[in-house]
Amino acid sequence: MLKLNEKVVYGTTGVCVVDSVENKRIGRQTKSYYVLKPISQATATVYLPADNEKLLSKVRAILSADDIKLILKGLNEEPDVWADNDNERRLKFSSMISSGDRKDCLLIMRCLRNRQRFLSGSGKRLHIADERALKEVERLIYDEFSIALDIRPEEVNSFINNELNSEI
Repeated sequence: MLKLNEKVVYGTTGVCVVDSVENKRIGRQTKSYYVLKPISQATATVYLPADNEKLLSKVRAILSADDIKLILKGLNEEPDVWADNDNERRLKFSSMISSGDRKDCLLIMRCLRNRQRFLSGSGKRLHIADERALKEVERLIYDEFSIALDIRPEEVNSFINNELNSEI
């Protein structure tokens, strides 16, 4: 059960505040819904059916600072997630983002930033799908990490780089 004013992570929506619980009538049924307000989308609202276990399973607590440091500690040993085929890579990244695993998001971020640096040397840019994936994982990581670490979102990248002793 979610608590009012609690900050949670909901799927790929990211960090949300549990704003209220409302009863809504849809068709002939009246159901109870959690009203979630995404912190990165001021005008958005998510209505989460309180009786839908599948959707409720996509809600999780925000990582702790210790959890974040543990994830970052093992990141350098993880293999690169790049796939040469554009469609294969797009599907792979989409699946990794949807999983909600922040380590996967960090791996995508590392991979795409490395690719971005490589391409910029020859005056090229990332594929549009890769740019979208990078923006998505940055939003998810920055929102959650800034709350967990009690820092501003624009400070998250420096924190990550300091923890890794390298640039991500």
